Formats: sequence, C-alpha cells, structure tokens
Amino acid sequence: MEGPLSPLPTPYGEESGFGAKNERALSRMIARRDAGRRFWVWLSSIRTTSEIRLTLPAIATISCAVLLVGWEYSSVELSIGLFTVISVLYIPTNMASWFSSMVARDRLSLTVEGHKSKGSYPGSERIISTLRDRGIRERLRLASAILGAASLYAVMRLNPGAVLAPSLMASGAFFGTICILNSLKLEGSIPMRSNDFTLLSLHAPTLHDSILKSVFTDSLKAHLDPETSDLWDEWLDSLEFSVRTGQTPKTAVEHVLRSIHWEQRGIIDRNRLISEVKSVFKISATDSLFDPSKKFNASSLSKLLAHTRAWEPGLFRLIDRLHDSVSGLQGEDFDSWRLDLDLPPRCSEGQGELFVMLHNHTETPKTFELDIVVAKGEPEYQSLRISAPTTPHPSTITDQSIDKVSKLMRMLDKAVVLWIGIAWPDSESGPHPVQVTLKGESGETLSSMVVQTSLTTGVNPESAAVRMTEAAEAVRRIAIPLSDRQN
Repeated sequence: MEGPLSPLPTPYGEESGFGAKNERALSRMIARRDAGRRFWVWLSSIRTTSEIRLTLPAIATISCAVLLVGWEYSSVELSIGLFTVISVLYIPTNMASWFSSMVARDRLSLTVEGHKSKGSYPGSERIISTLRDRGIRERLRLASAILGAASLYAVMRLNPGAVLAPSLMASGAFFGTICILNSLKLEGSIPMRSNDFTLLSLHAPTLHDSILKSVFTDSLKAHLDPETSDLWDEWLDSLEFSVRTGQTPKTAVEHVLRSIHWEQRGIIDRNRLISEVKSVFKISATDSLFDPSKKFNASSLSKLLAHTRAWEPGLFRLIDRLHDSVSGLQGEDFDSWRLDLDLPPRCSEGQGELFVMLHNHTETPKTFELDIVVAKGEPEYQSLRISAPTTPHPSTITDQSIDKVSKLMRMLDKAVVLWIGIAWPDSESGPHPVQVTLKGESGETLSSMVVQTSLTTGVNPESAAVRMTEAAEAVRRIAIPLSDRQN
C-alpha cells in the first residue's frame, strides 16, 4: 500500500522562512539605497558647489551670446568646456534626487521588516510628488547642459555655415538659460540632508487642532513628517512607565519641551534644564533623554523645536510676550482677562495663520465666546465658544519659592491657545484688517483687538516655500548637540 501523501509545501505559511528572507533582502536593498542617498547628497552639498552650479550656467550663456555677436576674443572651445563642466556638476545632484525619491517611497510606501506603509498619512503624497518634480527639473537641466555642449560642438566640428551656425549658438544660449532658471529653483535647498529626520525638510503642516491643549507638543507634532510622526507616537507610548507620579507621557514631554525652549532663549541654564527634566521623568528616562544614541533626546528635541519655530514664529512670539508679561517688562495688568494674538504682517497665497492666547484671571472657570471677523475673508466671520480655566495673575502670587519660570509654566498650563487658519479669495490683495472680540457668557464685550496684514503674491518671508527652507536651515544651524554640552 502507498503511504500517506506528504503535505504540499506552503512557501507563504507561518512556519516558512520564504517571506522572512524576502523581507530581509528588501530591507538590505532599502539600506543600500539610503547609503547611496547619503553619499550623493553629501557630494552635492560640498561647500561652494551650489554657488558654482549657479554661476557657471550664467557664464556659459554669456559666452554663447558673445559668440553670436562675433567678438574676436570669443571661443567656442571655452563655451563647450563650460557646458561640459556644468554637465559633470549636475550628475551628483541628479543621483541625489534619484536616490532621495527612492528612499522616500521606501519609507512611506513599503511594508517590510522595520517599516510600515504611511501612504495614508497627511503629507505623504506631497513629499513624493515634490521629490518627483525635483527629479524632473534635475534631469531637464542636465539634458539642457548636454544639448548646449552638443550644439556648440556641432558649430566647431561640422562647419554648419553662416545660416545654421548662429541658430546653433542661439540654441546654446537658450539651453544655458534653462539651466539658470532650473538652478534658481533647485539650489535654494537640497532636501533630505539630515540623517536624523530625513523627510522633515519636505513636510508642510496640513492638518492640526484649532485648540492647542499642550502648546509645544501639539504644535511640534503638527510639523512632523509622516515617518517621524509615527516614531514620535511610538516613543510617547514607550514612556508610560518612565514618568513620575501625577504625570503622563504627553505632559512630561510638554514640560521638557518648554524647558528646552527656555534654555535656548537663555531664560534658564543647563543645570536648571536637567533639574526640570528630573522633576517629570524618572532617573533612567532622564539618562535616556541625554543619550546621543537615542532617536529622541535633548539634542533632537531642540532641533525639532527650532524647526517648529521657523514654521510658526507667531506662536513663539506669543510665548515670548507671555514671558515678558510675567517678568514685569510690560508692566502689571490687573484686567480680568488677558487677550493676545499674532498674525503675520504679510500673508501669501491668500492664507494666514492667526494665533490667539487667552487667560482667565477671574476667580472661577468661565465659558467665553470668541468672534473673529476677517475683512473680505473666506469666511468673513467665525465664532468659537470655549471654556477657560481660572488662572491666578502672576502679580498675585506672593510665595517666594515660586520663581518666574514656575509662574510662566503655570500660565502656559492654564492658557487657552488657538491656532486658526484664515483665508481670502485669490483676487484680494493689499492691507486687510482682522478683528478678534472676546465676549462673556452674557454676550458682553470683554476685550477686542484689531490686527492688520497685507496680502501679497509671490515669494515673501511668510510664504510656505520660504518658511520650509528656513525650517530646514534652522535644524542644520544647531550644530552642537545638547548632550555634548551637558558637562
């Protein structure tokens, strides 16, 4: 009799190593791509190479124009040499763009060992499309440089005649102009230069809460790219048993972010920063926060704060004015309500971000209504009804053991901070006022402020493109890790 049939192989079964081997191979491929990205981005970012890539196309274009007018000292060989050098200089940037695009797709789209798909996260598609557009521009300017050299080479070798030669020289000038225009777009910043937060420089905030319950944590989280945002959530979850009694991971991290901000501003020193961290985290977690090998430590949190500050300077201006108020630099204000707001002096692309900070200095928590009137805006009127906890005025706190920093912490804990997006039609331009009115429970007006902004078109310091570049530069300017300064 025939024995029992052996079971069919199951290459995708739970006990099979087939899928695991494929995942490991894919992970190694991702690592090789990332190594390629690091090399080519480093090669593209060598000092002065960006300036050279901007200058040489202009010189090459001028040399073609000189050839057209027939100046006796003009040289076809020189123009060909310039376009050849330009083509060589564009190779590293093309490779960097190619590898960056592949790495971004790997990090956001693949589901393998150590990675999970983030294609549904806000901003993922924008990052990939931005890199795709950059790759097209890189290939276009490389092709233009090669075609410019080829056009002039034809003039030198083929003797095209008096009719065709000027056309070829003009085409060389045309291709040089294309190189210039694309270089102006591309050389402003090279993305994915940071190895700590690779995709951060490509992310622009899209979704956020209108009420910032934890001002620093919520605003920082809104400016994280999908990959870093996912790692941030995992890190917060891992802190559940690392915080002291009465704290949650989010409140503890909020306290640490505030302390890092005060230290950056020179309000507290390094020892006070460490003391504030120890007040909310256990000893083991405190050591981890100053460990440079950790993904999220004091140094990286400082970089993320600098990135957030560059994106939302208005929010940090509110916080700085609150510090001035607590310090007594602006005089003592005994009003029952403290209302402060910030709107950029210029708003581009018909959009602006209004930040409002409110404190209730009465003796009981109250519900208030905030009316926002935007002249010719979309919409023109917004009304919010929010509860505000009571906040003792700093001048009424007489306990000598509570210093100004502790008072400032309390004021931020009790503050109602709003982040409100406002918009205007594309047809609007020039100065536009925005009025914010605070009303009590019975509809009485408690406070009212009017700020004015100017609607502009094109690039200005408040435009999204400029803020994205400044945010990336702010991260790179923090060259000395906080952990290196601990001692």
